[in-house]
Amino acid sequence: MSIIIKINRLVFKIFLFISFSTFVYTGCSSVPVFNQETDISLQDEEKIIFLSDTQSPIWLETLLLDENNNEMVRSKMLENIIEERPKAVIHLGDLVSFGFWNNDWEEIDLFVDSLRTLNTNFYPILGNHELLLFSCSGGENFKERFPFALKTGYSVTLGSLGIILLNSNFSYLSNDEINKQNVWYQKELLAMENDSTINSIIVGTHHPPFTNSTIVNPSAEVLEKFVPLFLSNDKCKIFISGHCHAFEHFKYEGKDFLVIGGGGGLQQPVYVGEESKWKDIYDSDSTLRNFHFAELSTKNGSLIFNIKFWDHESCEINETYQVIVSD
Repeated sequence: MSIIIKINRLVFKIFLFISFSTFVYTGCSSVPVFNQETDISLQDEEKIIFLSDTQSPIWLETLLLDENNNEMVRSKMLENIIEERPKAVIHLGDLVSFGFWNNDWEEIDLFVDSLRTLNTNFYPILGNHELLLFSCSGGENFKERFPFALKTGYSVTLGSLGIILLNSNFSYLSNDEINKQNVWYQKELLAMENDSTINSIIVGTHHPPFTNSTIVNPSAEVLEKFVPLFLSNDKCKIFISGHCHAFEHFKYEGKDFLVIGGGGGLQQPVYVGEESKWKDIYDSDSTLRNFHFAELSTKNGSLIFNIKFWDHESCEINETYQVIVSD
């Protein structure tokens, strides 16, 4: 990584701290609570949506990255998800720009409430933006809304599909919490491996173990603590993350790793060609990827991911990329 990028990151963090250090968290007496079942049925071809990084652009970020009608595209994507009436929506973190700031939650609260009226379950994990600046207040805002989404990981069973959602914000976890999550993750994978009703497992984190982003680094902790168990478990099919605001598709030791951080945050360029750290199966030429989310359906034992890309000018789907993983 260049010195310029490192300096830009440092300046950005300093300006964020100065700009928001005078904010006072006042709490919220009307925080909505969304309780969800973590074991529900799933029929073939019923849809599950995966998305990530739906936060609005922060004005200081625009010093480094361009806006591209971000909030309008995000709103259209969320409307489309509601229209599709999926069985469940999995959100891989960075739901909002500032987790401590109650006003930032308004659109997500309305989205999740709309899903609830359709009997669509919503399963989120913490991103770094939920914990930005005032991590305790941000964490409480998240916990109040989603009390089932445990800080040290939780799982969801959708028919024959097991989904394990892990907290990759290691700098906000104590050593005891990190150990607790590691032990739980190991036990949960073993339990799913031995459960004859579960055919496939997906592991989800906010931070990716692999990315060619020019803005954020891959997570060495995710690669060290989560990936080896994923690789060693035969039922584990896809590892899916966000954080990098681009779509990327990697193969590592024969398994698929997806990065789907295109939910509305400022698009991040990725290294391509000789500059890239890992071969991106999706596209080796385009440095900037369109906004997107992933739509998963199961059919005859296969997992079928359709990545739906949205054009920032027309606010419509302009491309679909498919990833199929069979038993």
